[in-house]
Amino acid sequence: MVRRRDALLLAAYAALLIYLAQLRPFWLDEALDLIGTTRPDLRGVVQWVVRNPGAAPLGYLTQHLFIATFGLTRLSARAGPAIFSILSLIALAGFARDVKSSATPILPIAFLVLPMQLRYAVEGRPYSQALFFAIAALWCLWRYAAAPSLRLAVLYAALVATGLYTQPLSASVQVGALVGLALGRQYKAVRTGCIALGIACLTFAPWYLYVESAWRHEIFVNGYSSTLTPKILLALLREISGDGYVASLSLLAAAALGWRHTDPRSRRFLLGSVISGVVCTLAADAAFSYFFASRQVLFVLPALVWLAISGLGSLRQRPWQSALVVMLVVASLAKNVSYFRSPGEDWPGAARALLSATASGACAIVPIPEYPELYRVFEPGLNGRFCTESDAAGPVVVVASRYSLRTSLAQVTRILAQRGFRANGETQAAGLRLTFFLPAS
Repeated sequence: MVRRRDALLLAAYAALLIYLAQLRPFWLDEALDLIGTTRPDLRGVVQWVVRNPGAAPLGYLTQHLFIATFGLTRLSARAGPAIFSILSLIALAGFARDVKSSATPILPIAFLVLPMQLRYAVEGRPYSQALFFAIAALWCLWRYAAAPSLRLAVLYAALVATGLYTQPLSASVQVGALVGLALGRQYKAVRTGCIALGIACLTFAPWYLYVESAWRHEIFVNGYSSTLTPKILLALLREISGDGYVASLSLLAAAALGWRHTDPRSRRFLLGSVISGVVCTLAADAAFSYFFASRQVLFVLPALVWLAISGLGSLRQRPWQSALVVMLVVASLAKNVSYFRSPGEDWPGAARALLSATASGACAIVPIPEYPELYRVFEPGLNGRFCTESDAAGPVVVVASRYSLRTSLAQVTRILAQRGFRANGETQAAGLRLTFFLPAS
């Protein structure tokens, strides 16, 4: 009966992900990734990944495989994250059963409704894939501590290494988990775990050495910066669940109450992974002068949710903790409905609008720092229809999106005016402002 229930839950979740993955058009970060993953060969994909600070190739290669097989659609671009979200759910449930946690029946459900988890489960980016490897590695480490074996040690190293090659910050939670084992005097597991973690990091070293200078260059060119201020802590408190203060503070408060009712071994293991996940992330941002984003701490969510519902048997037990969990679930569901019902950005629609605007022979100018490829990836017919303000000869369409810099737009307009172009109206389409210019007659 339990197996049938679990199978029904997974089937329902898979159906939900298929539905949600097709609701919203691609937004900017997905469009940027698609510029790389739609390239015809693996070399081109890897070359694009190098230009993304903090990125690693496996998640991009997964998306490339689906797109190369099925073509570029919302579902093919988001299939990998959806599949790995389902695998994360399976791994988390198995982990809870091994721990013999009282939270086992409701842990997967509480985890899947979290806004940040659900968003990245249906967004064409590598975070859901990395989350699976983080959970699977923690589970493997826990099992090794309970029953050491060479097979588990090798598997742990492989899972951490695969996670590093998907998203490097996924390994951040492993450090605190090992500290938790050390505090429990499980020294054999700590020694083997540290060796395995070290081997995984060594396997990642060639990639890091290959891309480190490129990462720093891109961070400098884009003007990113990292400052450890109270604002970052406020952002963390507000966004750690993927929602606002209601869901996030409910999650943290419930986790604090649940911590008191968790057995000491599990408590140290889970809390250690949360602390190291946050500390290592902030340290990495500071080391590379990179900005903090809430998605970077996605990997602490499984442990936080686990702590939040730890010890709950029924809603009548521990009423304060139960009330906080109910508040978390309700706020999360409200956020999910709001997010998936909103239209969001529509870069494929913007590409279609630009294709139509240039159909009569006009060329399109996309002011820096945006890429013409953001449109060309969705409409290959735009090839040959882009120009710059310095080489435009005929009618011109200047493209402005919500990300366009006013200074860049002003510079384009000034140069066109100096060359004798005059404005000839503008139109709004799919989030773009298209301004038309005609050359001097």
